[in-house]
Amino acid sequence: MPLHALKILIVDDTPANARLVETVVSRMGHATLIAENGQQALDLFEAHEPDLVLMDVMMPIMDGIAATKALRQRLQAAQRWVPILLLSALDDITDIVRGLEAGADDYVVKPVNIQLLKAKVQNFTHQIEMQEQILQHTAELEKWREQAQAQTELGSHIMDRLVSDRDTHAMVGQLNIPAEDFSGDLVCSAHTPDGILHLLLADATGHGLPAALTAIPIAHAFYRMTGKGFPITSIAKEMNQKLRQFLPPDRFVAVTLAAINVEDQTIEVWNGGNPSALLIDESGKLLKEWGSTHPPLGILPEANFSEHFEVVGYQDNCHLLICSDGLWEAEDQSGRRIDRDRVLQLLAATSKDTHLAALQAMIGHHLAGKPAQDDISCLLAWAPVEQRDLPRVDDQGTPHLQHSGEWNFAVCYWAEDLKYLDVVPPLLDLMCQIHALKPHKGSMFIILSELFNNALDHGLLGLDSSLKLSGDFVQYLQHREERLGQLNNGRISITLRLHNIDGQSVLDVTVADSGPGFDYSRYLDNEELLHQTDRPHGRGIGLVRKLCDHLRYAGNGNQVSARFLL
Repeated sequence: MPLHALKILIVDDTPANARLVETVVSRMGHATLIAENGQQALDLFEAHEPDLVLMDVMMPIMDGIAATKALRQRLQAAQRWVPILLLSALDDITDIVRGLEAGADDYVVKPVNIQLLKAKVQNFTHQIEMQEQILQHTAELEKWREQAQAQTELGSHIMDRLVSDRDTHAMVGQLNIPAEDFSGDLVCSAHTPDGILHLLLADATGHGLPAALTAIPIAHAFYRMTGKGFPITSIAKEMNQKLRQFLPPDRFVAVTLAAINVEDQTIEVWNGGNPSALLIDESGKLLKEWGSTHPPLGILPEANFSEHFEVVGYQDNCHLLICSDGLWEAEDQSGRRIDRDRVLQLLAATSKDTHLAALQAMIGHHLAGKPAQDDISCLLAWAPVEQRDLPRVDDQGTPHLQHSGEWNFAVCYWAEDLKYLDVVPPLLDLMCQIHALKPHKGSMFIILSELFNNALDHGLLGLDSSLKLSGDFVQYLQHREERLGQLNNGRISITLRLHNIDGQSVLDVTVADSGPGFDYSRYLDNEELLHQTDRPHGRGIGLVRKLCDHLRYAGNGNQVSARFLL
């Protein structure tokens, strides 16, 4: 028995010839069908779909040439290949040529040589086996292609949702040019509850779907923690832990995180493994670059992870440009790459609203149809010099929800805890679990942040706000970091009480510190200063005063109570 038994259609109007051929192929282990003319061969072929046809040329009703032509047309329409072997007398060379032209694959002359016939059938058997293997592989490849397409569409949908329908802002523009069907780079922006703009550009190992899968936990951490008011350093640390938990050892993610604080006119950047983030003025001059000072996320264990970031103040309108290495490694037809000066000149020559379109056009012209070697991603954020009367909050126009009963919470933080903990975001998260408080997330974040930071900065650390007066907020932050690292004694307690007064739901917030206090009356008793929210320092008391029904200090200023009406 052959490895592959065929179903063979024998077409011959001479019974003796048909029996001879049938005997030969049957002994080879193949099944047979017998037709006496071309028309009968067509009917049997339609009914039984044989694997091989042995076709005599001279037959009544329909000869072998016509039958061969009709069979080949049907097979081509069905996108199938079935070999047809002509059986013809040696002196009928014209018929053999006509048969081959009609679609036959080979011929055997009569009288049939048994050894030659067996060799021909064996050869076709191998070809049919190869064809079936190719068809099987083709079907598997098509199945894999369909699966890959479905995975690509799913990955593209997820990536679009990760970067779309979020906290978009006129300050931010982005472009993403994928190396494959979609980009594995992640570009995100979102606001904290008090209006600080957070930016993220993540470039995972590889590109396409594998890189996109890596980005999912990063995006979740970025949006969740930004929404709760965590600083970018805490977000970077959380992302690193997530990636260490989920990724194999050979995978990592280069990440740049930035925070633009328009009120303080500062920009913070944490860069782990990405090209330098560039601060550029309106004339295209490079003001500052933040190189990579950390390894990519997912490499270092928690004990070795550094949260150190760089912060600068800005005095004039400027742009922050963050790009993946795909931009700087993109090569034109001659192998030339895009350099920094070329990008700076482009930004200087175009308006703010057309920067990204011009940059994308430049990249397209540079590549000139040549595929990018890696995903190309860019974030361009506008850092304006402007002051807001009130910070951006997310609870304007929300309905007033009454709270029945009373809710109390008190916590105390000691010096050693204050060095490492992000105090306000977890407290805010706890408060937002109360149904009546959740709609007022933005206002509560501002109140808690201002009162806590005053207690820490002025009550325990003894920082002088006059440093901000000169606009040197960077120096202020440096002093704060140094003194916080040296803090060995002191505590801050926070008490929250949600209750009803004459049918009105109110939240009382009390913050007390163990420090010597500060001259709160300088701000609290000066109505003119309270309304000057464009000053570089002392704004916090005025902001809280505007949001709250009342604001009262006690002692030397080391205890403050605020009442917020829901």
